[in-house]
Amino acid sequence: MRPPFRLAKTVLACICAALVSTAVQASMVELEDSELSDITGQAFINLTTDSANGLNFTRINFGMDMAAQLNIKKLQLGLYSRAGEAANTADIDINNFALGTVNDATGQVNPFLIKNPFLELAYSGNKVVGVRLGFSEAQGYLSGDINRMTGNIAVDLYGKGNYLATQMSCAWYDLICAGAKGLVGGAYANSDFSAQAQLVNGGGDADPVRATMIGMVDGQKLSIPSGSGFDNFLLSLFSSGNCELLSTQTCFPLANYGSFPIGQLDPNNSQQFASAAKGVFLSMQSQNVQWRDQQDAGKFITALAGAFMNIPRNADGTAAINTSFQEAFNGIPRQDTCFGTADRGC
Repeated sequence: MRPPFRLAKTVLACICAALVSTAVQASMVELEDSELSDITGQAFINLTTDSANGLNFTRINFGMDMAAQLNIKKLQLGLYSRAGEAANTADIDINNFALGTVNDATGQVNPFLIKNPFLELAYSGNKVVGVRLGFSEAQGYLSGDINRMTGNIAVDLYGKGNYLATQMSCAWYDLICAGAKGLVGGAYANSDFSAQAQLVNGGGDADPVRATMIGMVDGQKLSIPSGSGFDNFLLSLFSSGNCELLSTQTCFPLANYGSFPIGQLDPNNSQQFASAAKGVFLSMQSQNVQWRDQQDAGKFITALAGAFMNIPRNADGTAAINTSFQEAFNGIPRQDTCFGTADRGC
């Protein structure tokens, strides 16, 4: 496998271009000791080093906030032959990739917000074995026609019981399913149900490598976060298996989702975010690398060899991506990312 480290060169080039593209006029002025003592501050760029699990790390931290609205016609990372995977596929393969959205009617740009980005290199001896581009916080819409995804993608599904009941197709002889459907659509019709989702294959097994589906992994259960212990005990009797739960589909093609909200949306405004996702990063490595967790320095996240995207759960357990059961079943339309008639590919 050829280490896919072109991203590091591209990122460095973009950062350097941003830093030198603005014309400035300045001159050095000597400060007295008394004046220096009155000045406090922090470096815009700082460098830190680390060592863990047999590897050395160098991180370049950029102490800034960024607002970006960008479009990439094809984001393809890790295109090589991989055992057990289809030929001519990549670790991450997204057509018409975009961050942020636009509003044609008003001319408004709704950027993807990034806080405290960093670039990190992992070394084994004097050899670079990994590159990571990470963010302390990120929020906004990520859009694209997703063909394949490798990594850790955490999703929370939510919705009312009355909608879930409409998706349960029980066979006439399945009395258990019929009884559960009656409860979900009756006594629990107005209850808020929740479930966790991740990258899976068509059989409901976790699939972190070149996945084409997302959903409930085998054994995953529904819950009612605000419900009683008895409510959740009843739900615990049923779990997802082979991408089904009580005759309801629990796995869905990634291609169904044109845009994902990264962070918590404002419930009253689909273009405003109430909070950011934490610990997001994109990395490439020639071997499995344990990157230090940005949310808990005592933990590590194992990125598999190749290209890897990490959109994890926040430290409080909430997922970086939240979507409704309706959107899970019906798909999510793509947000507009281009001014003019086209909504993608600009």
